[in-house]
Amino acid sequence: MNRKLFTIILAVVLIASFFLPVWSISSTSAFDAVQAPSYGTGVENMLMKYLWILIPLSGVMLLIGALNNGNYFLGRGLWAILPLLAVLYLLIRPMLDGNVDIMDMIKGFGVGMWMMLVGSLVLAIYHPKS
Repeated sequence: MNRKLFTIILAVVLIASFFLPVWSISSTSAFDAVQAPSYGTGVENMLMKYLWILIPLSGVMLLIGALNNGNYFLGRGLWAILPLLAVLYLLIRPMLDGNVDIMDMIKGFGVGMWMMLVGSLVLAIYHPKS
């Protein structure tokens, strides 16, 4: 599979995962979380809320770059690693607060979270040559 097709497929996966349920116990997607009112007034609450936007934004930028014959704004590497960093922060931050167990969190992942996690991990690790 060439780089262009590979990037297009994974960019669509990232964009679609934003609109699919993130947790299996509810049908709330990341899109719903961004649209919902903020809980609290701190900067950290705003960061957690709007960090979800980086995932489809990266997908859109990768899609545009792949369709533009490999001309990526700010480079493919940045847009490939950014979704993984965002997902990792969104998963690790509640554990650092001490109120979430990792196994309970993994059991509660919905299809959207699995697509985000796997798609961003593959994008960050695998770089086809041509």
